[in-house]
Amino acid sequence: MMSETSKLKREEEIANRLAHHVRERPHLTEHIYRELLILLHRRVIASIDTIQDEARSRLGHDSFEVSTDPNLAERDRWDEAERQLVESVTRDYACKHLSEADIDDLINLLIKREEVRSLDNVTNQPSVTFRELADQVQRFCELPLGETLLPPAEVLGTRVSLTRHFLSDQLEFIGIAKNHLRIRDFDDITRRIVGSDDSMGRIGGKAGGMILAHRILANAEEKKDPFLPVAMPESYYLRSDVVLDFLRLNRLDEYQSQKYKPIEDLTREYPLIRGVFRNGDFPLKIIHGLRRILEGIGHHPLIVRSSSLLEDRYGTAFSGKYASFFLANQGDLEHRLRALLGAIAEVYASVLAPDPIEYRREHHLLDYVEEMAVLIQKVIGVQVGDYFLPSFAGVAFSRNEYRWSPRIKREDGLVRLVMGLGTRAVDRSGPEYPRMVALGAPTLRTESTVQEIKRYAQQTLDVIDMKKNRLRPVRCHDLLAQSMDVAMLDKIVSMQRDSDLYAPPGHYIDADPTDLYITFDKLLRATPFAQRVRDMLSTLEDAYGAPVDMEFACDGQHFYVLQCRTQSQALDAGPVEIPEDIPEDRIIFDAQRYVRTGLVHGIAHIVFVDPAAYDAIPTRQQRVALARLIGRINHKLARRSFILIGPGRWGSNDIRLGVPIRYADINHCRMLIEVARDNNGFVPEVSFGTHFFQDLVEADIHYLPLYPDDAANRFNEEFLLRSPNSLKDIAPDDREFEDMLRVIDIPRTTNGATLSIAMDGESDRAVAWLNKS
Repeated sequence: MMSETSKLKREEEIANRLAHHVRERPHLTEHIYRELLILLHRRVIASIDTIQDEARSRLGHDSFEVSTDPNLAERDRWDEAERQLVESVTRDYACKHLSEADIDDLINLLIKREEVRSLDNVTNQPSVTFRELADQVQRFCELPLGETLLPPAEVLGTRVSLTRHFLSDQLEFIGIAKNHLRIRDFDDITRRIVGSDDSMGRIGGKAGGMILAHRILANAEEKKDPFLPVAMPESYYLRSDVVLDFLRLNRLDEYQSQKYKPIEDLTREYPLIRGVFRNGDFPLKIIHGLRRILEGIGHHPLIVRSSSLLEDRYGTAFSGKYASFFLANQGDLEHRLRALLGAIAEVYASVLAPDPIEYRREHHLLDYVEEMAVLIQKVIGVQVGDYFLPSFAGVAFSRNEYRWSPRIKREDGLVRLVMGLGTRAVDRSGPEYPRMVALGAPTLRTESTVQEIKRYAQQTLDVIDMKKNRLRPVRCHDLLAQSMDVAMLDKIVSMQRDSDLYAPPGHYIDADPTDLYITFDKLLRATPFAQRVRDMLSTLEDAYGAPVDMEFACDGQHFYVLQCRTQSQALDAGPVEIPEDIPEDRIIFDAQRYVRTGLVHGIAHIVFVDPAAYDAIPTRQQRVALARLIGRINHKLARRSFILIGPGRWGSNDIRLGVPIRYADINHCRMLIEVARDNNGFVPEVSFGTHFFQDLVEADIHYLPLYPDDAANRFNEEFLLRSPNSLKDIAPDDREFEDMLRVIDIPRTTNGATLSIAMDGESDRAVAWLNKS
């Protein structure tokens, strides 16, 4: 029990502490005592009435009698003498019943309120500059955290204002961000922004989505020790207003009207625009800021990513529409700076590319003044021999639209997983496949035999070659022949032995690199990785109030969030029944693999690329020219009245594997069909999760792979090859392509029939037939 002397000493210390705070902040004296009065009242130490009555008693006044008359005030206002005594009584009670920590927390909270009020005043100024707002944010964040936080209601408005100024003005995004981002999060953001001090701009949708997702996940795992803790790459932000300075400085404002031109003009002029932009000048202040970033980062590889104001918004993901560039970042400082400036300029130029402009037309966003921010990040990974790469990377979805087994549930989610850089998870490149992981049944594979697993396993990685100073693909065996010092390699590869595949028993792998195959079997069987990602997606979906997709990378130590946005979802077609009484001569094709539910009627044209003829095309230029021709046909035929059928992978980065079309070449079609023939090696990739697939989903374009050489399937190739070719009527100047590209006018060819396609994902069946009804 504390002695009377000790009590008096403690009270004196608290009184001195309180007096110190009052001397330091005389302008807050009245506010400090008011907050102490409220705290004493809330803790039921002394009510406001008790303290006021005691103050009146010290003045020799009677205590108030509370009036029951509703037309009379309960008490008179304090006079100056009574006010001073109320402060004295309040101080006495505080010194007796509160601790020094209580006093410090109260003062800290009071100062925070004052700083929040000042911050609100600045954010509400109509022409606030970046420097004014950043300084105010940093001033707030210099305050000690303290034990007591401001109530959410007192800071939500401030969070909204800061989000609107720095990240996004989209109400849906702001509505989520205000509940998760803290004022202190903006301190780090403002210190990493590059832009003029006397103007204002945002860091864009991609950067904002990444920051928000990281904060949501970090909050969820606070005080936990999860497998692969969540992290965010070291990032820097070139504000959206910088592009306007770039355009003005180089007199490129005229290109702002480029978006209103026909698609043919955009396609023809874009290569010139890229060159002009790449060689443009930047304001000196921006150059100095970027040079400082490079000096701090050193020779670590970088990625320069688009982060436009329209990207990753609700309903408009712009998946893969704008440019991003990997930089090895080797050489002297000025060489690295030139490469960085060139990459930023090309990101700016990509705003004027045909695909994003056509996408904006489709979504009625053409008149929006698109401002491009740029996200500059250190690439996640480590150096392995001559190459820099993460252990693995991928893209995860909280809804799985690609279900190859009844055991797989849509709501369990899916991951596309690759070793090395995540480009092979989101792009269609190379002859092999990423590992598709159904998160509810992570060990369930699409392949049924060891030979199939080996055949379709990823063989090529995208890496940054530190010697050649560029991004490039490398064979897995070649990389591992240089070094097997890849974090978590034993979780990534399986070893071949006696015609079977086995997970390495320990961390050390004693095997010839040619006997290793990328399977991720041990990662999925022996670690909580799948459940970890599933939990992350669930947390993000709860916060967003909608399904999400998330790009990520792992260096063996942390799980890095690279991007997060709401997931594009196909329209619910409802149950579809496959007609059983279709005459054989009316069936054009059927399918029994990788079918997603949908129903299409009234198709008037088939645009068909003959796989054998495509395979025989001798030059890259001719294959690209064929793709552009398909784009012209796409804009000439009636919207949603035609389907495209072609070899292998539409839109592949590797033109040997499929026609290199872009979004603007196919966005008007109703359905996209990929044909796999055993004799020419064209293999469709069921591309769920790629940027390409996201485009199809958003545009409501159905997708179906066909396997004509499977004896169980029907494929009326004679109809496709023998029907009259209408290419000469639609594109008379392109008759040189008649042998490889066929446009079939179905009503003209069949005396009035159109094509119908029924797809039942539950039974994994689809059929296309000539319908005269």
